Amino acid sequence: MSRRQFTLDEKIGIIGRLENGEKNSVISKEFGTCSSTISTIWKNRDKLKNMFQTTSLNAKRLRTAQHKDLEEAALVWFKQQRSLNVPISGPILQTKIDQLAEKMKIENFKCSASWIQRFRQRHNIGFGKISGESSAVNTDICSNWLANVWPSLRAGYCDDEIYNADEAGLFFKLTPDKTLRFKGENCSGGKLSKDRITVLVAANMTGTDKRKLLVIGKSKSPRCFKGVSSLPVFYENNTKAWMTSAIFEKTLNYWDDELRCKKKKILLLVDNCPAHPSLQHLKFIKLVFLPANTTAVLQPMDQGVIRNIKAHYRNQLVLKMIEDIENQIESKVTVLDAIIMLDKAWRNVTSTGIANCFRHAGFCDVTTDTTQLQTDSGLINNIDADYLQIDDDLITSEIQTDEDIVNNVIASQQVELDNDIDIDELDDEFEKTVPSISEARAALRTLERFYYTKYEGTDAERKALSLLETSINSNTKQSSIKDYFKKLNKN
Repeated sequence: MSRRQFTLDEKIGIIGRLENGEKNSVISKEFGTCSSTISTIWKNRDKLKNMFQTTSLNAKRLRTAQHKDLEEAALVWFKQQRSLNVPISGPILQTKIDQLAEKMKIENFKCSASWIQRFRQRHNIGFGKISGESSAVNTDICSNWLANVWPSLRAGYCDDEIYNADEAGLFFKLTPDKTLRFKGENCSGGKLSKDRITVLVAANMTGTDKRKLLVIGKSKSPRCFKGVSSLPVFYENNTKAWMTSAIFEKTLNYWDDELRCKKKKILLLVDNCPAHPSLQHLKFIKLVFLPANTTAVLQPMDQGVIRNIKAHYRNQLVLKMIEDIENQIESKVTVLDAIIMLDKAWRNVTSTGIANCFRHAGFCDVTTDTTQLQTDSGLINNIDADYLQIDDDLITSEIQTDEDIVNNVIASQQVELDNDIDIDELDDEFEKTVPSISEARAALRTLERFYYTKYEGTDAERKALSLLETSINSNTKQSSIKDYFKKLNKN
């Protein structure tokens, strides 16, 4: 068998495949080389990754493209095709870039071989043979993967350092009275599509670290965000409120930077979909993809975590609807309302419940505490099944068409006007106003009267009220008694 010289890009690709559990023999056979060559690449993986990172930094110093929007669109398209194992040659990429340029109405542009070369250098793209076997599905793949591949992947990581992340779609305005009317609605379009968001849920195997939720909406600056200084979640947007490869990469880059500051490394399990590209540059996150077509069985978040978040969310939504009826006001839900309720719902999901979902998926020893989500399960049983399950199959990501790619790139480059209005909220003719300090204090007094009269509050609850008062006062300049008399003298 002849000895072959591999490029740095090819070596990084081989390392990624080995990290995801592919066998040395399969890769060596594909490239027509001996297994010892692949073993040497694996042995030198840390050195090769450092070289790759250095090359990436040098590539960033290259002069930027003349048509930045076009280059971004081409990169999104290329990453999407690679995630689907579609082989892309230079001529194919060149033709596609010409098509994208035409859609973006860029005049007098013709993609040349030199443009492709500079594009490849800027983004460290190397062309090589792509395996046709890696995407094949084995009927016994779940059990085989857990028994033979998973132990080596997780080696060196304790349970606290192993995470899973998964997306879920949510009809955030949907109330029980509308469930039957909308049952069977096409998840990718129709009346309900404008009232949807996507939520990325992530937690570690022990449930001791629940990552702040990522919410993806349609509007970059929803009207209800006006005056809001901070959100309890990460927020991103695109035209369809879906997860995209760009949002996924941005989210993991931010997480990787956080881990760098903490000097902590983790293993992150995600499903293999077009919106989840393989990111080789991450230093503190080891990205592991679940085998294709196995997420319903192997995805821990799908074993009950997401279902419980939705149960808690919809319970709050129903309570809000009842409260609005009692107050004789029209019940309306904004993206901000949804974000606040989702954050509360996530905090109500127990660490024991999350750990049990990892155990149920086969990632933990069966001797782990088997107590199920007692509070959460009871809540689920009290919610109508149709209402709870209506958006279970809601699309959270999909192969982007050329039009999707172009529209998202153009939208991200445009500077939004100050009077930008959330289209979803125009239908409601509703503008959320930020409560004043005095209104917050009045609400706190109402809570205090409730806890000290009609309900015997606990010490913890009374302490929480005191902390709330301190927080409210710290956000405004406290008036002194002298200020009060000054006002009297003026009057």
